[in-house]
Amino acid sequence: MKKRFFLWVLFSYAIICWIQPVTAGNYIGCRTSEGWAETPMLRKSFVLNASDFKHWDFQTLAFTAEINSLGYHELYVNGVKIGDEVLQPAVSQLDKQSLKISYDITPYVHKGKNEILLWLGQGWGRIYGTPAVVQAEILKTVSDGECGEAWTLASTDNSWEASPSGYSYTGSWQPLQFGGEHFDARVKPNWRPATEFEIEKKTVSWQNFEGNHIIDTLIPIIKKGETNSLMLDFGHVITGWFQADFMALAEGSKVTMEYYDDIESKVQNPELYSEMDVYIANGSGKEFFTNRFHYHAFRYVRITGADIKTARALQISAVNPNEGATFVCSDSRLNAIHDLVKYTLSCLTYSGYMVDCPHLERMGYGGDGNSSTMSLQTMYNVRNTYRNWMTAWGDAIDSTGDLPYVAPAFRTGGGPYWSGFVIKAPWRTYLNYGDKYLIFNYYDMMKQWLLFIQQHCEDEILQPWPDTERHTWFLGDWLAPEGVDIKGESVLHVNSCFISECLGDMIQMALIMGRHKDVQEFTEWRSRLNAAIHRHFYHPETHSYANGTPLDQAYALLMNIPPDSTTAAQVKEQLIKDCYGKYKAHIAVGLVGVPIFTEWCIRERQTELMATILRQPDYPGYLYMINNGASTTWESWNGKRSRVHNCYNGIGIWFYQALAGIRPDPEQPGYKHFFIDPQRCEGIDWIRASMPTPYGTISVDINGDIMCVNIPEGTTATIFPDSPYQETMTAGEHNIILFR
Repeated sequence: MKKRFFLWVLFSYAIICWIQPVTAGNYIGCRTSEGWAETPMLRKSFVLNASDFKHWDFQTLAFTAEINSLGYHELYVNGVKIGDEVLQPAVSQLDKQSLKISYDITPYVHKGKNEILLWLGQGWGRIYGTPAVVQAEILKTVSDGECGEAWTLASTDNSWEASPSGYSYTGSWQPLQFGGEHFDARVKPNWRPATEFEIEKKTVSWQNFEGNHIIDTLIPIIKKGETNSLMLDFGHVITGWFQADFMALAEGSKVTMEYYDDIESKVQNPELYSEMDVYIANGSGKEFFTNRFHYHAFRYVRITGADIKTARALQISAVNPNEGATFVCSDSRLNAIHDLVKYTLSCLTYSGYMVDCPHLERMGYGGDGNSSTMSLQTMYNVRNTYRNWMTAWGDAIDSTGDLPYVAPAFRTGGGPYWSGFVIKAPWRTYLNYGDKYLIFNYYDMMKQWLLFIQQHCEDEILQPWPDTERHTWFLGDWLAPEGVDIKGESVLHVNSCFISECLGDMIQMALIMGRHKDVQEFTEWRSRLNAAIHRHFYHPETHSYANGTPLDQAYALLMNIPPDSTTAAQVKEQLIKDCYGKYKAHIAVGLVGVPIFTEWCIRERQTELMATILRQPDYPGYLYMINNGASTTWESWNGKRSRVHNCYNGIGIWFYQALAGIRPDPEQPGYKHFFIDPQRCEGIDWIRASMPTPYGTISVDINGDIMCVNIPEGTTATIFPDSPYQETMTAGEHNIILFR
């Protein structure tokens, strides 16, 4: 039994950890005649004597398992699964970094013989060519809160036993080819010595993400389908697992399960739907299938080859749509849109990042993240999701400062708005949670990316860069409605405005870091850039920037590009005129444009304009999605491709910041101080909203001309800022007359 000492150390940002060597043990897996098993089981027994449980009253005794798997794992101690987390660990840039998780197994061990079993799944290792292997250590620790001792009870080596399991993968794990799981229920354990696996040196770090959980169980409506099949409808789209108890089957019978987010989309785009599981019967009369190291996004499941006794869908997420922020008002149409966005975000947020879609690509696109971060962070506490995700971005940057458009890295399409996630995410996490961790840890990386940007500028304007092995395309807006021109000048204009926005954030973060020279440099750069944007893209004859789209206009106004108030007023007037006229009061922006246009409407108090756009029942619009059966937002306004996607969720903040009027204060982030300034809207008689913050829950209840607000302990709120009725209030419940 190996012994070592450790000390508890308190670092800044309230991070508590203990200093220790890298986990003892070697990486092990299960090697068969056909290669490495994709979902092996590994086991080891150890004995605890009565003396192992002795300690002084002032000491804490604990038994822990430290697990570092290159792929998914489940941990069992004496036959009991440890923890209710699923699909552990979170994502990481596996060719550079893997994550380690510590489990408290104290309640599950006992005097005498104990058995540890690890069940692995290759998962994302399929992309990196890494087999399902694990490094693990079982520890006994005794501590007094300041220091302590640790003993290794077992660590992974070839003395462990290994066996293939009945699970394997049906897809390559490449985009559009994720496939599913093949489970042969006839397979019995066949134990043999584990095989050690040498890996190239990479960083191993503690997982700082809480993990995924099963947040709901759904029961389907079952209908007979074509070709002797069953069609199961779970009522709405979920991200998660499928389970079924089948009727008796002959040994070796094959059952297939196909997954669809939408039946119509499946018919129109059959090449997109590769999600399928396979079950091979054992003939025992007890035939049960469950996903384990894979997942799907689906509303419908087509089962071929068996009848079922029962079936269920298990929804998996890092957040729960029944928790977090709440909003409801007297307009049921707006409520439906809010709920659509909030629920969609729960389907996209898991495994320590936010995906574009859970089934077709599963990529952590920075553009999709930028588009919806303010909505997500307003509605849920996802601070640790962003810590984990930013770790992957940190591993993805190259020596030139170039970044991919997704993290973990993969070659995809996008543009500067995608890779610039590395600036927006730390600033917004600070704004919404008061957390400086990402700023302090990634500030230099942000500067490195901006140096890369500078190398691709001409007369201050960012120019398209060539496709590389890391990324392709140079987009401005993406997936705007048909008829909205987002090409040509708009691409350069939108990206230049985005860099101006990034520089504004960098000025604020440089002040936090005490980098005063950087503040000056960023301020001067932004001033030159804004002047160049106006010089290159303003068309005085039409009072418009670039192509004159709502994004082109709103972004210029938000970034203060017009050099004088007269020009700004003319651009604003033209924007409003085009929204009602040219675009017939319909949404006219895409992935990039939704949050930008939303922010402009909030800042300019254009509540009636936004409400009119949102209330449109036909294409393009959110109600068009809902009226066509959507339970999650789509990839495109017309419904092509994915029906659960992260393109248009940036609208979420409008409900809280405009209608309920709750806005953060960058000077006192994390809602230490905040503003409450509701914007009246025709047709809305009452509003109830609440929002959890690091200090407690803010609530706003509006009924006619009376507003009741709850301000959490330790915070203050300014009501009706920049008006004759401005007043700063302290914690407690307040009844206020609505003057605005």
